[in-house]
Order: sequence, then C-alpha cells, then structure tokens
Amino acid sequence: MAAQPDRVTVTWSTLECPFSIEWSTRVLDDIRLAVTDAFFSLPRGGAEIGGILLGAWQEGRLTISDYAALDCEHALGPSFTLSLSDETRLQELIRAAGAAGARVVGWYHSHTRTGVLLSDTDLTIHNRFFPEPWQVALVVKPHTFEPMRGGFFFRGPGGIIHSSASYREFLIEPVPMRQVPRAVPMEPPVQPLRPVAAGPIVDVRAEPEAPPAPAAPIVNVQAEPEAPPAAPVSPIVDIRAEPAPQPAAAATVASQASVREAAPEAAAAAQLPIPSMFEHAQDRSWAWLKVLLAVVVLAAGVAAYVERDVWYPAAASPLHRPPPEVNAASSGLNTVDAAGQLQIRWNPASTLVRTATGASLEIADGDPPSTVISLDTQHLASGVFTYARRSEHVDVTLVLDQPSGAKVRRVTSFLGQKPPAPATANPAQPSKDREEMSRLVTGLRAQLDAELERNRKLEKQLAAARAQLREQQLRRLNNQARPLEH
Repeated sequence: MAAQPDRVTVTWSTLECPFSIEWSTRVLDDIRLAVTDAFFSLPRGGAEIGGILLGAWQEGRLTISDYAALDCEHALGPSFTLSLSDETRLQELIRAAGAAGARVVGWYHSHTRTGVLLSDTDLTIHNRFFPEPWQVALVVKPHTFEPMRGGFFFRGPGGIIHSSASYREFLIEPVPMRQVPRAVPMEPPVQPLRPVAAGPIVDVRAEPEAPPAPAAPIVNVQAEPEAPPAAPVSPIVDIRAEPAPQPAAAATVASQASVREAAPEAAAAAQLPIPSMFEHAQDRSWAWLKVLLAVVVLAAGVAAYVERDVWYPAAASPLHRPPPEVNAASSGLNTVDAAGQLQIRWNPASTLVRTATGASLEIADGDPPSTVISLDTQHLASGVFTYARRSEHVDVTLVLDQPSGAKVRRVTSFLGQKPPAPATANPAQPSKDREEMSRLVTGLRAQLDAELERNRKLEKQLAAARAQLREQQLRRLNNQARPLEH
C-alpha cells in the first residue's frame, strides 16, 4: 500500500482567528504516527512529544508544509516540560531551520493526560520561543480507541491567547491508502536476427538431397573461393536483386529454386535452432551483466565506507550544521504584549549580547522619569524580561556595555491599547471592618457599663441590708436591756 500524494492540503479557520491555517496531510499524518508511537511507549498515558512547524506566512494565510521534531530528554517526567538542555536544543533547532531557508510558523506538542488546551507551561514556551503575532501552537490529544483530536491556538487582538480550549477542534484521521499497481515483469528486448540468405543455409543442411550440379554455384556464393575470373560477385547481386540474369547466374538461380521446391521441410528444420541459440546467448549476456553490476555496487559501497570521513560531513543534513554567526549589529530587540504584561525580548546569540560585560534596560512608560533596570548575566542570557506597563506607549532602550568601554544602544517602541486596570481590593472593606469593630467595642462598653451599674446597685442593696441588720441588732439589744433596768 502507498499513501496519497503530498500535495493534498486541508484548511482550518474560525471567526475568532484573523487568518486561515493550511497544512499538508502528509505532515499531520507523520506527526500523528510519532505521537501515537510515544503514547504507547509507556503505560498510563505514555510520553508527550513536540517540535516546530515549518512553512510560509502570507497576509491572511499561514501554510504548514513541514516539521522538525525536538528530541526532549523528559528530565522532568513524561510530559512535554522542557529542561534547560531542551530549551537550548529548541533554540538551536529554530536557528538551524532559519539558516536552511525554512520559516518557523509555530510549534506542536501532544497532551496525553489533559485535553486540547495550553497550560501555563505551554504559554511560557509559546511566548518565549514563538513571539510573532502569526505564530501558532498545535495541541494533539491521542486516544486508545478513538481518533486523535487536535486544535490550534493563536494570538487574537491585543496579543491575547484563548488557552482554556481551542475554538475549533478537529479529528486527525490517518491518510487514506491506495493499492500500488502490480508491476509488470520486464523482459529483455529481443535483438533482431542478423539476416542470412536462405539459399546458402538450405544448401548446407540439405547437401545429401541437393543435386550435384547446383551445389557448386551455391558454395561459390557463400564462401566465394576460387570464383571465376569473369564475374566473382555477380551471383550474389543477381540472387538478391533478381534483375535480368546473365547466362551463368541464371543457372544458379534456377538450381537454387529447384532445391527450395524439392526440400521445404529441410529448410524449415534448418531455421529452428537459430532463435533458441540466440536466446541462450542473450541469457548468458544478461547473467554476466548482473554479476558485473553486483561487483560494481559492492566496490562502490566499500569505497564509500573507506572514504566516509571525506564525504559524510559535506552530505550531512542542514539541520545538523553549526548555526551561522549572527550579525554583530543585530540584537533582535522587540516587544510582545500579553494582557498588559510587556515581554521585552532580544537575541542572546547576538555578538553584541554575548560579548557584553553589562547591560541595562531604560523604560519610558508614559510620564517621565524613565525606569532603569540593571540586567545581570543570567537575565541577559535568557533573552527576555517581563514588565507590567502602565500606559499605551512604551519606549525601551537596551544598553550593552562592550569590552572596549563603549555603550551600544538599541531602541524599540510599543504602541497599543491602554492596559487593563489592576485588580485592587475593595476600598469599602476596611471601613466596614472598622465599623464592625466600633460596634463591637460599643457593645462591650455598654455591657461593661451595665455590669458596673448592677454592681453599684448591689453595693447599695448590700449597704442597705447591713444598715437594716445593724438597726435590728441595736433594737434587739435595747429590748434586752430594758428588763434589766426595771
């Protein structure tokens, strides 16, 4: 079986996407096979893989014509989470594709444990390595018993990515197969037989039956020995062209015709062995050609293996060639906005950046003064810095300190919509808490005053009871003292 031609393409578009996406069925089928193989490589979900998408970009249309897989080491688990080595390989893969004349239009990866969406880790990879507004992300979801599903993610107006789900998922079906036509066995071409005069052959095979008179002329035509001095070549010319024969040639033709009429079966029997002999000779020649071809191929293979150190580096794939030297005047400074978070990017492989002894960012965001941010070696090598902008116009200046003491400045600007207001706490909440505390304190004070008032009342009642008890005791003593006085 053989697949359909690579020229078959499919177009994907939605109302939310500002451009249409067109891809080759061969590319998506190759990705499907690789994802399926990784899905069944491990139990319970398998391994997730990814790579970059190559193609072309025209206004309003993105074309995917090829891809390049990223060899993820899965140092952080079976999911497609990039380590530092994986990020370095991804940068080299992108640079090598650009050096080979290909255009990176996005990236792809598989999700085996979640749905068709972009996680926070996926968004970080997309914003860092694929910052162009037209670059897309393809997420595919394999399944054991159902067709594979996929979805594209893109930057909408303002650079916002709808990452919770794809606007339009689609099924990735296997490429239909067609039967290869059965090959017709090739036969060696039959070479035309060398024309041989019938007269001489008949005479040689049928010598016993031929009369003795015509035998001499026929032998003279075939071998031409001891020809008469008068006309040695005339018998042959007379036999083929059959003009008006001379008297000597006429006898020869008449004798030859009589021999043919007398022995037709002998002539037919004489002609049969010639084709079979030719076929055997032709088979022997083809066998020698096959042996010679096998010897030549074997010798070429041995020579190629011996000289592999000479030709192999020149024939290596362009993706494995070392990346070209970046222009010293190009730092690749640009900005990408994501919901008010301005990502300032530069090319860490640039000569200006690699040789810089120090760097800083001067950010003019709305009203002066400008904000100056110093960059250490790690920030400079990362190639990205995120800044929360406050206005719709931001000017960014990258200052690079060179070993010669000179300062190289690269400037870029961002102009867009005003960033959304930051979410602040409810200002009425503190006053409500204050009022609640005030009411609580007032209630406690009221309870305290009530307790104090009750204590005062109890003290008065106690004082009154003591006074009454004292009067009763005095009265009782007075009553006891009166009989004694009498």
